[in-house]
Amino acid sequence: EGEWKVKKHGQERRRIWRKLHLAVDSKTHEIICADLSLNNVTDSEAFPGLIRQTHRKIRAASADGAY
Repeated sequence: EGEWKVKKHGQERRRIWRKLHLAVDSKTHEIICADLSLNNVTDSEAFPGLIRQTHRKIRAASADGAY
């Protein structure tokens, strides 16, 4: 795979991964706000920025353990 892959497809380029953080209305499934970050930004670091973007009153929030 190594030499043939490089010959066929060229030198592999380094990828820069991104994360898309979303806040979604649980009743309407509407995306309320979004934040795109680099891969090294943790979910808990992105959470305050998501909340600041919302123009709605938040009564409750559900998230996985990373938030």
